[in-house]
Amino acid sequence: MAFENVLLVVILIGVVLFGAQKLPELARALGKAQSEFEKGKRESIRETSTEDTRGMSKQDELTSEPTTDNDIR
Repeated sequence: MAFENVLLVVILIGVVLFGAQKLPELARALGKAQSEFEKGKRESIRETSTEDTRGMSKQDELTSEPTTDNDIR
C-alpha cells in the first residue's frame, strides 16, 4: 500500500510540474532512451565476447608454435 501512495504522489508532482499534456511526451522520450541504452548494452556485451574469443585464439596460436633449435640453447 505504501508503494501505491508514493506512486500517486510522484504522478501528481509530475502533472503539476509538467502539465498533463507534456507527460506522455516525457514518457515516450524516457522509453526511447531506455531502449537505446539496452541496445547499446547488448552490442557492447556482444563485442566484448567476440573480442574475448579472438584473443583466446591468438593466445592458443602463440603457445602452439613449434620450438626451434635457438630456443633450446
